[in-house]
Amino acid sequence: MIKTKHLFLVSVLALSVYAPTSHAESYIDGVGHKLARGFGNLFTGLVEIPKNIVNASNKTNPVIGFTGGLVMGTLDTLGRTTSGIVDILSSPIPSKPLAYPEMVWNDFNKNTTYFGCCGK
Repeated sequence: MIKTKHLFLVSVLALSVYAPTSHAESYIDGVGHKLARGFGNLFTGLVEIPKNIVNASNKTNPVIGFTGGLVMGTLDTLGRTTSGIVDILSSPIPSKPLAYPEMVWNDFNKNTTYFGCCGK
């Protein structure tokens, strides 16, 4: 009888390890993700300049692409860096990303948009 109880207890404990967990993001995970996104955007914002030069050159010609890409890249650098600062400062408050794509290296061939507008 005691062996049966022990066997049952061990079985329940062993099976509880495999119980499915919730896939919802916890608050701490969300804060950590937003903080990492903020630091990533803060320190990689300058990558927007070559990204925009390449993308503009692919759409037009290299001379116009360099000039237009440099201007748009500089503006997107300011936007992405500001987005990183805002994400760092507001990391305890859950929110969606300000810049799309979320990180500069995601969808490298797409133009950066802000606040989820303009062709996300």
